[in-house]
Amino acid sequence: MATVGELSARYANFLIHPALPGPGICEVCHGPANAPYPICWQCHQARMILRSGVADAVVPVSLALKGEQYANELWRYKNTSGPQQEHFRMGLAAVLWRFLALHEACIADRCSIPGFDVVTTVPSTSGRVDHPLHTMVAQTVGTTRDRHRDLLTPTPGAQGLGRAASPARYVSSPLSGEHVLLIDDTWTTGGHLQSASAALKAAGASTVAAVVLGRHLNISYGDTATLVQQARLRRFSWEACALQSSRHT
Repeated sequence: MATVGELSARYANFLIHPALPGPGICEVCHGPANAPYPICWQCHQARMILRSGVADAVVPVSLALKGEQYANELWRYKNTSGPQQEHFRMGLAAVLWRFLALHEACIADRCSIPGFDVVTTVPSTSGRVDHPLHTMVAQTVGTTRDRHRDLLTPTPGAQGLGRAASPARYVSSPLSGEHVLLIDDTWTTGGHLQSASAALKAAGASTVAAVVLGRHLNISYGDTATLVQQARLRRFSWEACALQSSRHT
């Protein structure tokens, strides 16, 4: 059987480190922000709606550009079948496994905690059963499966809430001060993930940090092409820290 390193190796050819926060780059989601504002409009709206319920850190593994390879794989792992589906699911599971093995500790450090007690995923509100991300995190990825718990459930009205952040989108099983690592596959506006974070905190989580496999961007929108050009200057390396300009050794 192929190793995590072997399964994830090809991704280094097309993964793109998100640009680090700075002028024109949102300090929350690493997408475009209108200078001099430190966060984008969607992240500002989530803070206004959810207040302290928003995630304490959001860390994308890579940008996922519309029409490019990584964004296509993040669609295909959910929407294909047979051997092709298995190929993409195992590849993305390896990406998540390798990323967390290298970078989870620095995410915990960013949150000023010793580590994450519980790992859970953002559930679908579209009625999809047996979501592949859930299977990856609960069964496949070695760094998460022993800590995984099914915590979040969409509310009956979740599907009608659109993409905006809402405290009414999810409910969570009770927690008692645990530090929770929340996993999602794609961040577009962040409304679902931030709503999930709010539900976890309302249920008693002390800390919620989020890791997303892909920060989806459309380079034809606004100043996104400039941001992506800046991000591409930082050649992808698995060892490059997700949160600062340094490498893990």
